[in-house]
Amino acid sequence: MSLAPGARLPVALAALLLFGISHAATAATLHVAAGGAGNGAASSPFGRIQDAVNAAHPGDVILVEPGTYAEAVRTVRAGTDGAPITVKAAGARGTVIVRGTGRVLTVAHAYTTVEGLVLDGSYGQDDIVRVSSAGSHFTLRNSEVLRSSKDGIDMDAPSDVLIEDSLIHHTLNAAGGRTDAHGIVAGAVHGLTISRTEVHTFSGDAVQMDPRRASPGWSDVVVDGCKLWLAPLPNAENGFAAGTVPGENAIDTKASSALPRARITIRNTEAWGFRNGLITNMAAFNLKENIDAVVDGVTVWDSEIGFRVRGPSERQPAGAVVRIQNVVVHSTMTAFRYEDDVQNLRIWNATVGSGVSNATQPRNAGKASVDVRNLLVLGSKLPAEASGRSSNRAVGASAFIDVVKHDYRLAAGSPGIDAGETIADVARDRLGTVRPRGGAYDVGAFER
Repeated sequence: MSLAPGARLPVALAALLLFGISHAATAATLHVAAGGAGNGAASSPFGRIQDAVNAAHPGDVILVEPGTYAEAVRTVRAGTDGAPITVKAAGARGTVIVRGTGRVLTVAHAYTTVEGLVLDGSYGQDDIVRVSSAGSHFTLRNSEVLRSSKDGIDMDAPSDVLIEDSLIHHTLNAAGGRTDAHGIVAGAVHGLTISRTEVHTFSGDAVQMDPRRASPGWSDVVVDGCKLWLAPLPNAENGFAAGTVPGENAIDTKASSALPRARITIRNTEAWGFRNGLITNMAAFNLKENIDAVVDGVTVWDSEIGFRVRGPSERQPAGAVVRIQNVVVHSTMTAFRYEDDVQNLRIWNATVGSGVSNATQPRNAGKASVDVRNLLVLGSKLPAEASGRSSNRAVGASAFIDVVKHDYRLAAGSPGIDAGETIADVARDRLGTVRPRGGAYDVGAFER
């Protein structure tokens, strides 16, 4: 906004700017304690988190003392860039429990941070955390989200959402035998990062993008350093019998062919337990529709299918474009399954370890385009897609440090050392080691 020399700001705008500057300089700490009935001072805390949220302004920190709070919290105003409104546990994670029946947190304003809370939905019929399109720049840090008959975290189309160092689990819905209840589900979000977060025990997917295939489409999603898993339920839980594996996939993608291609990066993440469930073709990573995906440094084990990559379909004529590199797959029926004449599937510097029945498995893929380079397979022969290229190797157990412990780093003298070809997009191995260390790239996920 520019003003002519000597002109003045409108009174209302000047007052608003002055308030913002003065409040940012005097951001407050508002205190909440179970049983409190005060005004938010340290000596006179609020008794409800919502009371503090109602009073908070940009830059304020709401400090919540240990206890259980039976309430549903909803934002009432936005923070600002550099001055979010923060709701934070005063103690370690687990000391503050916010419990409702269904919805526990609604984020409908920008620049909100929630840190250190346990958000318990008590298996109610609503998402535990709901982030609207207006809830951009939301951060959930060092928190736990649990017990929903719907989704743990459901978001519409916000921008720049960060979920980090958190635990999301027990989103279970047994209706009709099994109904989707995802750990994290997002619509047309732009800029979603899920970092160092564990998601387990769900009846849908750990992470699903975007079930509604909504306009303008989602993009710039990063899943980094996460653990995504299922296991047979040790006890009956919310309608499921003990011993049931209730879920579907670690990550499932949906993206309309009518919208720009969605981008997702999955790195340094471990997925396991995707087998013996209530669906067929159970895969850790179900990568399909109009996406451009890079999967780097991922480990899959104890699953039916490691990576299920799907090409064009009658419903979605734009299939997935996927690059898989520096991955390790073991104790899994099929490492890489590709379908429907998928194009531009690249499997580079991957290691297929013990307990894998099929390194690759094509389905309806006679015209598929699959580029396999620097693949290292524990066994006596290579899959057809990898044969005829000298940079792909089938090797014995002595090629690795310790197959029994699934340590697939290369042993001294391994035939995978300096036997690969240069791939510019795989300039580092899964541990961050620069390639090559010797005269040429090593084969497989590790550079010795």
